[in-house]
Amino acid sequence: MTIDPRTPVLVGLAQSVDRTSEAGKGLSPQEMMAAVSRAAIADAGGVGLAEAIDCVTVVRLFQDSGFGAPFGQQNNLAAAVAKRIGAAPKRTLYGPVGGNSPQMLVNHFFESIARGEHEVVLLTGCEPLRSQARAQKAGMVLDWAEQSPEEAEQWPEKTRYASGHEMQHGIALPVNIYPLFENALAAHYGRDPVSHRQAIGRLMERFAAVAAGNPYAQLPVARTAEEIITPEGDNRYIGYPYTKYLNANMFVDQAAALVLMSVGAADRLGVPVAKRVYLHGSADTHEKILVTERVNYFSSPAIRVGAAHALKQAGLTAAGLAHMDLYSCFSSAVEIAADEIGIAHDDPRGLTLTGGLPYFGGPGNNYSMHGIAEVAAKCRAAPGARGLVFANGGYLTKHSFGVWSTAPKAFERTDPASYQAAIDGMESPPLVEKPEGEGTIETYTVIHHKGVPAFALLVGRPDDGARFLAQVHENPGALIDVPVIGRRVRVAPTDTVNLATMA
Repeated sequence: MTIDPRTPVLVGLAQSVDRTSEAGKGLSPQEMMAAVSRAAIADAGGVGLAEAIDCVTVVRLFQDSGFGAPFGQQNNLAAAVAKRIGAAPKRTLYGPVGGNSPQMLVNHFFESIARGEHEVVLLTGCEPLRSQARAQKAGMVLDWAEQSPEEAEQWPEKTRYASGHEMQHGIALPVNIYPLFENALAAHYGRDPVSHRQAIGRLMERFAAVAAGNPYAQLPVARTAEEIITPEGDNRYIGYPYTKYLNANMFVDQAAALVLMSVGAADRLGVPVAKRVYLHGSADTHEKILVTERVNYFSSPAIRVGAAHALKQAGLTAAGLAHMDLYSCFSSAVEIAADEIGIAHDDPRGLTLTGGLPYFGGPGNNYSMHGIAEVAAKCRAAPGARGLVFANGGYLTKHSFGVWSTAPKAFERTDPASYQAAIDGMESPPLVEKPEGEGTIETYTVIHHKGVPAFALLVGRPDDGARFLAQVHENPGALIDVPVIGRRVRVAPTDTVNLATMA
């Protein structure tokens, strides 16, 4: 098969994890990414790869996503990495917020390479929050600041994931929002709350088992379903039904890097054919952005449309996949993605190669770069097999898909706007910001503070078919492990939030 020399391929991959460094001894983010980037370049083989890199892109860190940088800011992390690895790229780019970013950036740069706009691209990202937290706890002040002569180009997209009204009611952090999807799923599946908790325990037990065998996992510990779902000791409830062991773990020291290039560059630089992994299908979609705008809370039209497009482009169905890594910040993301793609929750192929964000680790926006590295490595080990990466950002908001294989294939890319329009056109209930009267609970969660129920956050539907947000302050613990969805409530606005009581 003759391949166009501008066809893009992934040729280098690397991951790293630090589980042992003492307080103050961990690497800065720029040093972490430089080390893993050198490893990705070495993995690719060939000669002169670093010097051939014309673009370095860094996935946005937590420190620049509202968490702050206590040990100093860097104005161009991509340039800092380039300087350390001996690269002189004509372009340095800093990505947007969102866990879909790694696969989305791959999709974008594969298209750029195919158009001849770039020839060799380095993608990298990391999170040093484990080292940062340990140093802060020890009262240390580290110097991670670095200023480059030129600031990095910023990815233009800036998605606002929540409205002021939503944030006022508690729709701000993922730990408050993904439980809304989970409880809606329980009702959708026809399970009582206890049975559903047991089911998600069995699902995530399989993820923890994968993490236990993954050399790059931050917490390589196998846990039973009962351990995962039982709220006792350190494993307290965060947002019901999620205990701590069901929440993504962001306190990690993890990094990953990928080297992308054209086939022509790979030939010129001597990259072995066995290292080359092609993108057979891709897609990028998003839901209606605000949580209150969603069609419902147990499905994802954008995952359904995006996955179908990527698989069709690759010329296969989900049954033809050998390997998968589904984004797994919380079990609801896994369940909804599996449902929409058409994969059983207990599929013997497994739904993760990393072990998932609660156990492998959740290095912020960069988690799925680890998923890509794992899928690509599996494809290399079984030439011709195909693997899927599903990456998710926001509150089950933005989605990116990649179908990978070592089998050579001409690159195709369809403008996402062509299939996004169908999602944007779907109807969803209008939001009433100041409801008064009775309604029905559509979904809910009980937010905990240090393991103690603080309030219930609920999404309700008044009898006219609209939607409202409210909180329950009176005995929210009474809503744990009992059927709640579909029950009637009385709701009324106050100066701060809408308050609901059980009717």
